[in-house]
Amino acid sequence: MGQDNKYIFDIESFDEEEIAQRKETRRKKHKKKRMMSWVFLLLFVLTIIILGYAGVKMLIKGISSKQQIDTEITKETVDTGDDTSEIDKLINDEEEVVIAPPEPTEVEPTENDLYEEAIRNYIAKMSLEEKVAGIFIVTPEQITDVDAAIRAGDGTKAALETYTVGGLIYGAKNMVDKDQFSNMLSKTKEYSKYPLFLAVDEELGNSVFPKEMKVTATMTPKEIGENADPTVAYLEEEKIANYLVSSNINLNLGIIADPLTDADNEFMQNRSFSEDANMCGEMAAKNVNALHEYGIYAGVKFFPGHGSAREDTSNGLSVSTRTADEMRACEFVSFKAAIDAGADMVVVSHVSAPNLTGDNTQCSQSKYVMTDLLRNELGYNDVVIITDSLSKAAVSSYLDSKEASIHAIKAGADMVLNPENFKEAYEGVIEAVNGGVIAKERIDDSLLRIYKVKFKGKTTEEINALTAE
Repeated sequence: MGQDNKYIFDIESFDEEEIAQRKETRRKKHKKKRMMSWVFLLLFVLTIIILGYAGVKMLIKGISSKQQIDTEITKETVDTGDDTSEIDKLINDEEEVVIAPPEPTEVEPTENDLYEEAIRNYIAKMSLEEKVAGIFIVTPEQITDVDAAIRAGDGTKAALETYTVGGLIYGAKNMVDKDQFSNMLSKTKEYSKYPLFLAVDEELGNSVFPKEMKVTATMTPKEIGENADPTVAYLEEEKIANYLVSSNINLNLGIIADPLTDADNEFMQNRSFSEDANMCGEMAAKNVNALHEYGIYAGVKFFPGHGSAREDTSNGLSVSTRTADEMRACEFVSFKAAIDAGADMVVVSHVSAPNLTGDNTQCSQSKYVMTDLLRNELGYNDVVIITDSLSKAAVSSYLDSKEASIHAIKAGADMVLNPENFKEAYEGVIEAVNGGVIAKERIDDSLLRIYKVKFKGKTTEEINALTAE
């Protein structure tokens, strides 16, 4: 490297005096820096001390001020004899704020509400006489005064104008042949101002149709139960449904749901599916399904159970010794299954069940059976409750037609089946309603249930259109 590089020097080129001066200069600089550092540190500490002292003084002053205020408030309270604090006075001096309750929210009616309203409006058009007639199902002879109704002509038309009954029930004497019977019912339906139940009591293995009608025979409930196949119960009831539809019948009151609780009960031996309540219920439910498949309304009988009552109520009083607990564990199980399957009606028997009801009142006359049990305990508010035929001796031997009909309605029946004297019963019920013995609302509630069945499949709009006619 060349000797002329300006950044290269030789320490030996400095003399000792110059070196000493340089050392002294550096020492003075270092001393000055240390002094400045101590000054800054001292100033910082003093600042902290001053700020801390000022904060403590302000805190002490605040506490002292609060004590003074409290003392003055206490003194003022003592002087005035008033123990209300200044804060409380301020609160009390404020005007009371009244919070208005929220505006009630209008609840939109449900589809079911609108449907029921439409039916009630339809019913409201009826006169009292029409309403009362509408809760009876009777034979055609009872309104036409003929011995055997086999055709529907002017007499039937006039009778239906006078007595707007809820339905008519037919038997073998009304049936000559299939065409005659079908035409008679078609005309009857045409003549009626209001929809009619056109009914039979057609049981499996026990047809009301005469041989001339050539109706297909069916197995008995006992035979079906022994087979233990619910499908068979459906297929056998389907045979019934087939010829009921072709005859213009729209209601069958012939489904038996009673378990056979007394093996020696000859009256019910072939008519019950089984002693097992679950099997009876399942079979009866299949009967209901088969009828509904063909558009036929289904009625199940004989609530609360005829399986232990050996006598036929057609001949006189028949008694069941079954207790309430026994029936809840057995009979009610089978009826519940049938009703839950969609049964439209429950036929209440004339059996007396003192261990159930507490007395010998026929079940068809018992508020406990129809209202307390069926409506309230079992919860069937919509199903139509109908009496067994009131012309049977178990009732007619003890009560006249007027009494039996009024008692049944007051006890909870929606419909009265075939009283011994329809016109006497009809006039008696009208008199009872006018006299306040039976509430008008009671009749309207029954008609609501009845027309829920009759209008099954109709829309709210369609029912409203009928009301507007």
